Amino acid sequence: MNNSHTFHIINARAATTGGDIEKCTIRVENGCLAAVGPDLPVSPPVMDVRGAYVLPGFIDLHSDAIEREIESRPGSCLPVEMAVAELDKKLAAAGVTTIFHSISFAEKQNAILRTMDMADHIIRQIKAMSRNLSVETCIHLRYEITDTAALPKIEELITEGLIDLVSIMDHTPGQGQFKTLEQFRDYYSAYFSSDENQVIEIMEKRKRIKECVGLENARKISEICRYHGVPLASHDDDTAEKIDFISVCGAVISEFPVTREAVDHARSRGMMIAVGSPNIIRGRSHNHNLSAMEIISQGLADIVCSDYIPSTLLHALFKIHRQCNLPLYQASRLFSANPAKAMGMDETRGHLSPGSRADMLVVDHSLPYPRILKTFVRGREVYSSCAV
Repeated sequence: MNNSHTFHIINARAATTGGDIEKCTIRVENGCLAAVGPDLPVSPPVMDVRGAYVLPGFIDLHSDAIEREIESRPGSCLPVEMAVAELDKKLAAAGVTTIFHSISFAEKQNAILRTMDMADHIIRQIKAMSRNLSVETCIHLRYEITDTAALPKIEELITEGLIDLVSIMDHTPGQGQFKTLEQFRDYYSAYFSSDENQVIEIMEKRKRIKECVGLENARKISEICRYHGVPLASHDDDTAEKIDFISVCGAVISEFPVTREAVDHARSRGMMIAVGSPNIIRGRSHNHNLSAMEIISQGLADIVCSDYIPSTLLHALFKIHRQCNLPLYQASRLFSANPAKAMGMDETRGHLSPGSRADMLVVDHSLPYPRILKTFVRGREVYSSCAV
């Protein structure tokens, strides 16, 4: 299919805003959906998808896959520009039409990527390349509240308009993701190959900084975000008290909450709940926290992010569709319409309906695993695995 200004897709099973439509026709004009429905008149060029699904493209609010693309083995890094360009291809093949690359400011010892200078470099490189990438590319800045030194740099990046979403992290031991000191010790020892004394030093340093200035740092970041209109999220929430604090700061999303108490309280405060697709596929959290599928089955999740494996998004969507008995159009909202709503995007994003942006996927469902056949961004074909 060429990238004509106008074309038709026919014989689609479309997950539209109003419901799933069999034998649907979709008319695309100048990057938008001009008409969606059965029995529409068509004219060439026409793409017959022969009963394949057509879904809204995925809007992935949290993916740190770029880190693995740059540093595929510990201590062995590829050029950032090359890594971004290659990951862009993989994202299109995974059905991601808008990506929020998650870049961490964490100043972790022995880390190459999660340092202030490297994070700044990655952000600026991605933004410089964004116009020439296949998928729409945004930046999700992840800020660790114990990293006081990064505050001026983060304010600079936000002020320059380089940041599209900020999440506040607290990885001090004894709460959040690391409920026990042993979990913290195991994670850092494995990730950074640190000896026991180094890990203990990290633990004690973070606890001291949090007690002194951690919450004040979070308030400062939230004020900067509020002033510049940048959405704010929290991360690994575990208590109602933490939810109360972060919601007052203006957070609109609770990412990967680790307790049911946090989920329930965040929803009561009007926050949206984001879960990870690897958790959905595996059936559990890698840290033995909440099961994403359990939250979804109870209607408590709003957004699904790829977390660190974009290729799991499509499989997670169909697992939700089948195991939770959700119509495909409802399951798709977790991956498209709801993330768009959380980011304050206009109503043309994340939907298959007349007037919406033509960010969409053609998906083969005839095999045991679903497969992306084509990905479109603004009506332009950015990925194809077939000749339909």
